[in-house]
Amino acid sequence: MGDILKYRIPEKNKVSEIGRFVSFENTELDQFVVFPFSGKEAYSFRKDDSLQGMINYKDLPEDLDKSSYVSKASDFKIKLIEKELSKAIFSRTKILKKEVDVIAFFDALCEAYPSAFVYLISSELFGTWIGASPEVLFKSENGIGETVALAGTMKATDRGRWGEKEREEQQFVTDFIKDKLKSKVQKLSVEEARESIAGPVKHLKSTFSFSIEAAEALDVALSLHPTPAVSGLPQKESIELINEIETYDRRLYTGFLGVIGKRTELYVNLRCAQVGESALCLYLGGGFTKDSNVELEWEETENKSETLLKVLEKL
Repeated sequence: MGDILKYRIPEKNKVSEIGRFVSFENTELDQFVVFPFSGKEAYSFRKDDSLQGMINYKDLPEDLDKSSYVSKASDFKIKLIEKELSKAIFSRTKILKKEVDVIAFFDALCEAYPSAFVYLISSELFGTWIGASPEVLFKSENGIGETVALAGTMKATDRGRWGEKEREEQQFVTDFIKDKLKSKVQKLSVEEARESIAGPVKHLKSTFSFSIEAAEALDVALSLHPTPAVSGLPQKESIELINEIETYDRRLYTGFLGVIGKRTELYVNLRCAQVGESALCLYLGGGFTKDSNVELEWEETENKSETLLKVLEKL
């Protein structure tokens, strides 16, 4: 049996392939790649029309309810302060007991979010995942590269001003990316932060542009991953705190995926879910600083879950 790959780059046509995901070995041009948060294993897709696609299920992590979240998040914040971290990302899982027609779900996400990177992947190597990510990790074509600093979250309908926490959060990400890129690319420029709507929520976004050779694309992407938007700052200490408190494997959540080659487009795996038999596991996170309010962080994760749940409800 074969694996399944479906994706839709923003404002482009859908792509649907059958073949097999294999361990990623080299940077040969023109392939679809999947990198998990940990970076310990990576995959690339090999097209093979002779195979028959099959949905593969893997065990899902346990649901993290509000009381458990508040307890763990409070501990997370205390240790963030003790370690003097500028920012760290704490995530949770949300289990929905429901049979999901993943093909229909993929098509509905494409329709609902034309500006998102929408995908459906399924393999015995990692199970079945679906998502609609608003965040570019890195893209390049014809010698021009681009990435974004995306952080801070509010409801899309909120007309209030961005607070100090959100602006500080976004600046952390901007500074990190600028530092990583300055020694690797040429003609680096960055726009001022502006609002960017992503379904039911909105963020602050700054866009970077620069000159780059196609062969250097994956190296630059790996230098950016994981960004402070999904890990924190300082990066190493934030990841250590995440591994200590979250107590579950993020797997593909907050990793990245997309195409590399003459045209490279890689997206951070956000607003995503792993599909199990008769259940869906959403992965949801938020940025913590010393000023974070744990109850409000819970609400932020609930708001982010609506990206997928609102579309699923209509199927």
